[in-house]
Amino acid sequence: MKKLFQRWLLLFVGVAFLATLGVSYYIHNRLAHESALEILHLKLADAERQLTQTRENLKTVRAMNNTAALAKARAFARIVASDPGILDKQAELEKVCRELDVDELHVSDEKGILIASIPEKYRGYDMGAAKQSSEFLGAITDPEFSLVQEPRPNGILKILFQYAGVARTDRPGLIQIGYRPERLERAMKVADVNAIAAAFRIGNNGILRIEKASGDQDGEKIYRETVNGRKSICLSVPFGDSRLIGSLPEEEMYLSRNSVIRILIIGNLVLFGVIFLLVTLLLQKVVIKGIYSVNDSLEKITDGNLNEKVAVENTPEFNALSNGINMTVEALKRAIESESKRIDAELEMGRTIQTGVLPTDFPDNQQYRLSAAMYTAKEVGGDFYDFFMIDKDRLAILIADVSGKGITAALYMMNSKTLLKELIQTGKSPAEAFTQANLELCGNNQAHMFLTAFLAVLNVRTGELECVNAGHNPPLWKHADGAWEYLKIKHSLVLGGSKKACYHGIPVQLTVGDRLLLYTDGVTEAMGPNREQYGEERLRTFLNESTAAGGELLTALRKNLERFANGTAQSDDITLLTLDFRERLTEES
Repeated sequence: MKKLFQRWLLLFVGVAFLATLGVSYYIHNRLAHESALEILHLKLADAERQLTQTRENLKTVRAMNNTAALAKARAFARIVASDPGILDKQAELEKVCRELDVDELHVSDEKGILIASIPEKYRGYDMGAAKQSSEFLGAITDPEFSLVQEPRPNGILKILFQYAGVARTDRPGLIQIGYRPERLERAMKVADVNAIAAAFRIGNNGILRIEKASGDQDGEKIYRETVNGRKSICLSVPFGDSRLIGSLPEEEMYLSRNSVIRILIIGNLVLFGVIFLLVTLLLQKVVIKGIYSVNDSLEKITDGNLNEKVAVENTPEFNALSNGINMTVEALKRAIESESKRIDAELEMGRTIQTGVLPTDFPDNQQYRLSAAMYTAKEVGGDFYDFFMIDKDRLAILIADVSGKGITAALYMMNSKTLLKELIQTGKSPAEAFTQANLELCGNNQAHMFLTAFLAVLNVRTGELECVNAGHNPPLWKHADGAWEYLKIKHSLVLGGSKKACYHGIPVQLTVGDRLLLYTDGVTEAMGPNREQYGEERLRTFLNESTAAGGELLTALRKNLERFANGTAQSDDITLLTLDFRERLTEES
């Protein structure tokens, strides 16, 4: 009976083994084929995206290059118009050439003859003598003429060179610059289709290639052929007027299948029965139950119950694991408590720093009235405001917002505020003060911080207000007989962002009775319950509906923001400053 049972069991196991092996072979053969096609699809899709993106990037670089070239040509035209005598000063022309970062400068008269050139050897050249240069002769008769030629190989080394030109603005003639478009040249090399294709690898020995389409371009094609001496599966898809072809050797395609089949044979013969059963029973008794118990405790801990204790002690390993988890949780509890105290102390120190340097004595005299308020958020930010007399006739008002949070932002705020005040009090114009401050802030900015700022200098005798805006929110302006409107003036780059930033003062004439409101983005970006921002339009509407002025206006605005937030926590500092221009200072005053 026992032998008969063993014979039948052996037969059943043998049939099951052969059936399992056959099904597994078929399935893995099919999966290997589908996996290979999926890899080819992914690689070709990735290649298409990269080729398309590279071409788009090339278009963008070309457009930016052309725009920059025309800007330089027009800048040179303005220089010539403002100082025609520069055409006879070769040293000055070479200086302009360096400042514009170009290789050649050319200026012609009304006949197309070059009267000034860098290099000087081209002086006297007739622009109509060659097809390439004659394309710019339209500038002599068309004041609106502008042209940027396509880059062309130049010189013995065939280096790409490009010319751009515009009409002279002071008299008939043309202005031309020449330069090597290195950025565009690099972009063209990067966009080379063959170079991109050669960089793609599929598996260990698979390749991607691009071929000109011959005949129909209908959809993808799957076929087999010998590539580099290896039988391979190939996938071909259309790409413009070409086809992308990816190939993967069959030996790589079936590599995983063969490995799996070998493992199945060995596993079915040796380990399928006895070892699997023994290991399963052993794991169930010794390991699985302990793991479940540990996981149950860990789930409670991750849900926030830090008082949960892990108590699995059926083996030395689980005992050590339990003790380690319990000690880690205790350390975590202590760390959370310590960090909470440290953060509270840091926030309090930051708020003290932030508010301690702000002026609190607000002028209220016959000529003007100033009011300001700051409502700090829970997390310390870097808002600040300031106002002071530069001399007996000029009043400076300043508002700014530093990037970042915490003590670092507060310290950066103090440094920026002190620096700006010192520069303004030296008598520099607002634009000069911002330019100098930007250079100093960029020079030592390891934390990569920056600030937005708005500065206005009011002449209390004339009512003239000179403003400069470094990326800050536009202030609101109200005439005595009008409504609140945004003061739309051009703003420049934030302070501390780039040493190349330029700042320009813009004059604004105030009349008696005019008001200004300066604010930080904590106002317009205040959040309501539905994640909706307060916004500029809602701010302007509130001001036009309010009859309050000075400090009462700031208090009313604060209450309106609180009603809008409807319990939503304030995420950023809110800083406000108002100026009421009451009366011009007379000569006798």
